[in-house]
Amino acid sequence: MHDHNDVAIVGAGPVGLIAAHELARRGVSLRLFDKRPGPSHTTRAFTLHARTMEMFEHIGVAHRIEEVALPCPGNVYHFEGMSEDEKPRTDFRSLPTRYPFYYKINQNDFEQVLREHLCAHYGIRPEYGQEFTGLTQDADGVTLSIVDKASGETITHRSAWVIGSDGAHSRVRQSTGIDFVGDRVGVMAMMDVEIEDFDYDESWVNYFIGESLFMLVTKLPGKLWRVYLSDAGAMTKADDPRESFQTVADKIGIGMRIGEPHWATQWEILNSAATSYRAGRVLLCGDASHVHSPAGGQGMNGCMQDAFNLAWKLAAVVDDAAPDSLLDTYEAERRPIGAQITAGAKSTHDIVMAFGQGLEDRIALTREPGWQRRTVELISGLSHNYRDTVTGPDVEPVAGPQAGDRAPDAQLVVEPRKRLFDLFRHCGFTMLFVPRPGDPEDLAHAARVAEQMRGAFGDRVSSVLVSADRIAGFDEDHRIPDQLGELAQRYAVGEGEARAILVRPDMYVGGHCRLEDAESLFELISGWLMPRTATPAS
Repeated sequence: MHDHNDVAIVGAGPVGLIAAHELARRGVSLRLFDKRPGPSHTTRAFTLHARTMEMFEHIGVAHRIEEVALPCPGNVYHFEGMSEDEKPRTDFRSLPTRYPFYYKINQNDFEQVLREHLCAHYGIRPEYGQEFTGLTQDADGVTLSIVDKASGETITHRSAWVIGSDGAHSRVRQSTGIDFVGDRVGVMAMMDVEIEDFDYDESWVNYFIGESLFMLVTKLPGKLWRVYLSDAGAMTKADDPRESFQTVADKIGIGMRIGEPHWATQWEILNSAATSYRAGRVLLCGDASHVHSPAGGQGMNGCMQDAFNLAWKLAAVVDDAAPDSLLDTYEAERRPIGAQITAGAKSTHDIVMAFGQGLEDRIALTREPGWQRRTVELISGLSHNYRDTVTGPDVEPVAGPQAGDRAPDAQLVVEPRKRLFDLFRHCGFTMLFVPRPGDPEDLAHAARVAEQMRGAFGDRVSSVLVSADRIAGFDEDHRIPDQLGELAQRYAVGEGEARAILVRPDMYVGGHCRLEDAESLFELISGWLMPRTATPAS
């Protein structure tokens, strides 16, 4: 490996691996350092939500994730003294996505899938036993100090950019002087263990809730179960984890028998965030930039989405296709998402771990109008958006998803089966032209704007005609009909309307307008990419 490259990533957990994938598939040279002696053998996080699975489908690893994971329909809230019919649920099965559930997965298995894909497709492996100890930066790059833990030798590495994905106690963050501020909101313990005599549906995540006790129990892939414990007393920090977990299970009345833990740990629950996500050429990602309550299982998902947002922007800057200022949009977009993740976690945390509040008050939260829908959309990530930071075109507004919204999927062709997300499976922007059927003016306008896009941005923008009509400028890879009308439905394209829809590399809507206003989207793209030629006037 060269001692100089485009990007150095410190931390080879899920966040570092996603960043490496997104950079590598855009041709960015990188090295991936991790101080651990080797890959993790413990589960830690265990949930993958719908928006994360859409990201994995885009990257090309969703099929492997499905082979090592268990689908989970949602969460059941077992309040003490409540009958089975009364128990609240957050049921994910009605989500408008190919993944109307979430996956339970062992984090070590999940990370292995990502490592295998990274190696098989890009020849990149994490460099273990390499501990980051400090950095200095100048106008041209960053010099990192890395200690080889096997030899004790300090290695100096030079990189143009650095991503710190080294967790909540990030040494990269500390080396830049960025503060990490927030609140302690509780204490949690967990174990992976074999259990017996569990008389509840193991496919769901089961929350058992008492006045001053909380326990989560669910089956993981394989023979082990995940059990969480939090309480208002001392059981979480007991010296004998098995005994303390069994005592709490008996107090709540679960009736199960807990074996010797395969792995157990405990930690403080924090809601904290870095005061900045960037210091010059150093960018923080994942837990290094923000941490939240684990309630709802969003932490790892949100952190990987950070990397998904950051990497395409950093790759464009490295390739001189975008100005350095593009990287400022990373924090501008992802910090509000951190607040949305906190809101999703809080909607669960306030019910299951609000020790000191009566059960009736906590049960009342689950009966508020829209509680289940709001909670499921937040936790799944489908409602996360950049509306406050991404501005659409300054033209007459249209109905449907707006700039900053998640781009919905749609099935376009029945046989062979083709979907809208298939059109996004590349490294750049996607420009969708949806003309009125058989309208020659719409088709000619779409072809003209597509040609202008190619001239200005090359293959960084893929123009696609959503139509059964044929016209020069759109080959078979860039023309597809909306046979079922799902795209029209999900993007609110009414009968007799024609639209232009810009979708970013991270599958968020960049702009949505009438087809006759399609030129206005040039200005939006020019805010992210530097055009090779002058763009037409709106």
